[in-house]
Amino acid sequence: MSDYIRNLIVGIDSGTSIGVAILDSHGKILSLSSKKLQTKGDVIRQIMKYGNPVVIASDVNPAPKFVEKIAASLGSKLFYPKFSMTRKEKGKIVDDFEEEIGSAHEKDALAAGLKAFKNYHQLILKVEAAAGKNFEDVLRNVIINKKTENISDVVKKIGQKKAY
Repeated sequence: MSDYIRNLIVGIDSGTSIGVAILDSHGKILSLSSKKLQTKGDVIRQIMKYGNPVVIASDVNPAPKFVEKIAASLGSKLFYPKFSMTRKEKGKIVDDFEEEIGSAHEKDALAAGLKAFKNYHQLILKVEAAAGKNFEDVLRNVIINKKTENISDVVKKIGQKKAY
């Protein structure tokens, strides 16, 4: 990887209009949008402008095929809730961001992204504490590659790879 590639958590609400919420690994909203008739390629290009998607999230279970395909194309972890999120749950999770939300599609995408962020938040904090300057590489390795080994071991392996 280059010196710094930002890891992303991306919520997607698919349909005729596609909502996309792009968050950094600390839960900060980088982009929130919705557009009609976007292709998979359009959405992927939009996401890649901001960094490297580690998690692609949906607000429904099962995740729509469109969202699954984007996650697979990007080599990202697919996240969807155990049960589809209710309107009430979505409203509660995005409550602090109401001024930034322009449509129902953006709201659903943001709810999905924030739910995924909350799911991975403790792991992100552990990786950040252990990884230091290699945080972005280690986080991607731990989440996507499903490394169940000790985070410290992953940090050491990443450090050794960068030394070569």
